[in-house]
Amino acid sequence: MAHTAVFLMNLGGPRNLDEVEPYLYELFSDPLVISAPFGPLRPLLAKLISKTRAPSSAEKYALIGGKSPLVEGTEAQARALAGALGPGYSCHLAMRCGHPNTEEGVRDALAAGATRAVALPLYPQYANATTWSSLVELRRLWPKDRPLAEICTWHDHAGYLDASAAAVRETVAQVPAELRDRVLVVFSAHGLPMSQVRKGDPYPQYIELSSRETARRAGVARWQVTYQSRVGPTKWLGPDTVEWLAANARDRVIVTVPIAFVSEHLETLYDMDILAKESAEKGGARLYRRVPALGTRPDFIAALADVVRKGEAGQAAMAGATRAAAELRP
Repeated sequence: MAHTAVFLMNLGGPRNLDEVEPYLYELFSDPLVISAPFGPLRPLLAKLISKTRAPSSAEKYALIGGKSPLVEGTEAQARALAGALGPGYSCHLAMRCGHPNTEEGVRDALAAGATRAVALPLYPQYANATTWSSLVELRRLWPKDRPLAEICTWHDHAGYLDASAAAVRETVAQVPAELRDRVLVVFSAHGLPMSQVRKGDPYPQYIELSSRETARRAGVARWQVTYQSRVGPTKWLGPDTVEWLAANARDRVIVTVPIAFVSEHLETLYDMDILAKESAEKGGARLYRRVPALGTRPDFIAALADVVRKGEAGQAAMAGATRAAAELRP
């Protein structure tokens, strides 16, 4: 009997404070994260960066519970998605860094009797450093004699956009009625080095589309796209979320949306709930609210199930993103 393994691909995160430095080492060892041609010096550079950044990163994780909740959240999504897909499917985590990693996910899928697979990136918007990196790793490990359907991007999937819009409406509805005319919705996405954008990475266009369509479906009139989590001295996509809020939040009700994140993790619980909130309040915001990550919302899980089914049928991969990925290979 045919058995399809669905790989939920995400970046991963440390499951405790002891895993912070090894996690960072894996992250910065990826040539798609740091694309400069360091060659044989890359492991040494990754070791230096991870050792230098680990103490400050551990402090941030300590503030959100001493670990990243991303793995647990993705496990919950896997269970919900398996239920939505029904018999003939099993869902497995494939974290790019940390555990359970892609190799462990493939091993579990094969032990469960999988005869084919679907690669489901939990990044709605394709980017070279995220989706493509995960796809390359899964291609390397999945048996070549078994079919693998690759989903490249689902930033424009109607079900995803409807779920995103519903989450925005629910959060705006919590704002006191007398303040709703001051609401400004700020879509915050993980940044990307401009060097990648100049090479043709479609990520910023996909972020703009997802944000615009979410705003339209939610009935939001005033909205802004910003980018967060910048690393290093090089130029990244902007405007920066924290800087923009400091300059533009006065007398407004700020509602931030984690448009590129579907699970709670450091980028939502620290960057948005702590840094962005502080910045908005210092900038004079009347109120700050953050839309929760989509997580296991039934409407979102139903959308993911549809993405999987269409992907398995060969209908979901976006040709433009696939071409961009091919051009950006390391």
